[in-house]
Amino acid sequence: MKLKIYSNKTNQIIHSMIIPNELLNQYDINVNDDDFTELFETEILNDIFEQNNIELITWEYIIENTYYELI
Repeated sequence: MKLKIYSNKTNQIIHSMIIPNELLNQYDINVNDDDFTELFETEILNDIFEQNNIELITWEYIIENTYYELI
């Protein structure tokens, strides 16, 4: 699965990475779960922002100024 994070202002990709199954397993997240999106956003996506120094003010700031897609 590939993650792309975009800026809402420019629609440019600001971060891209492969999400390996091992990472999902590490967080105990199953892609077939009904709450996959919520778990992914609150667990993995938040950590990705922190680990890659993507500037954050609050979680609301992330939602307002970026969007992502999983392919």
